[in-house]
Amino acid sequence: MEINVSSPGNIFLLGEHSVVYGKDAIISAINMRTICKVSKRSDDVIKLNSEDYGKFIENIKNLEAVEEYHNRIDLVKDLVSTFYKKFEIDNGIDIRINSNIPKVSGGMSSSTAVLCSVLDALNKSFNKINKNDYFNFLIPFQRKIHGGTASGVELFSSIFGGYNKIKMSPLTFENLGNLKLHILIVDTGIEARTAETVSYVRNGWKNDKNSYENIFNEIHDIVNNGKKAIKENDLEELGKLMLKDHELLSKDLGVSHPKLNKIVKIAKKNGAYGAKLSGGGKGGVAIVLFPKNKEKIIIKKLLSQLKCKIYRTEVGVCGCENIK
Repeated sequence: MEINVSSPGNIFLLGEHSVVYGKDAIISAINMRTICKVSKRSDDVIKLNSEDYGKFIENIKNLEAVEEYHNRIDLVKDLVSTFYKKFEIDNGIDIRINSNIPKVSGGMSSSTAVLCSVLDALNKSFNKINKNDYFNFLIPFQRKIHGGTASGVELFSSIFGGYNKIKMSPLTFENLGNLKLHILIVDTGIEARTAETVSYVRNGWKNDKNSYENIFNEIHDIVNNGKKAIKENDLEELGKLMLKDHELLSKDLGVSHPKLNKIVKIAKKNGAYGAKLSGGGKGGVAIVLFPKNKEKIIIKKLLSQLKCKIYRTEVGVCGCENIK
């Protein structure tokens, strides 16, 4: 029997970077997904085939953990090896992975969606772990990807879907419901490694903890006001909070990019409620929250003034789920 599951990518509505330091963040699942298909074999061979992540064939007894990821395939190898060794599985499988989440410039949690979809497919094949324990199982892989200090909050939306307000210390998360937001994801085309921006902020924090903690506290307040705006369906207020968050990320933390700032400026000038970078920054993507009647003009102005790709997608969608 073949197991087919999918898991969504994510965007940060509010609170990236400060969440690493124990503050709240709001992250949401988007309807750009990774699909993983697993079927059991009659031998002890693991076979992976993916247009996006490559191929490998390995005997179960030769599976080994991967200490550092140099290729996209290493992430999947490490996850499969860890799962097999932890639960002493001796049944081979075929794995196929496909994704429609853009990967080049980053910012939409493509690696997180891979982790969650592969784990969910493995687990539904062998029934070894509760879904509520996915985060703890996957966080070590997430931290390998992002340089050891990443929060891993993206995992919650990829696993459970919806909008989630998350705090890492102590670990808590709250689902904020299924508000329908009109959001554009604007891809700068500039590759940005989250590990580098996380390290950049970490170095600044080490050199002046008081100043950085004050910024993180401001972002924390923005996030909690954002929760209220989402609950009350106050899109104008949510947009203003996104703009405030972007300003702190850009001017105070220094993790934006001129192209991201221009996206925010163009969007705001042409009727958007708000806009901001999403994710690590220094490139990657921006998100734009807009009234529906402003969509065409915002897209037109962005494309006429910038070289970028624009994605229109549902926000707050389901997490890991079976597909037919």
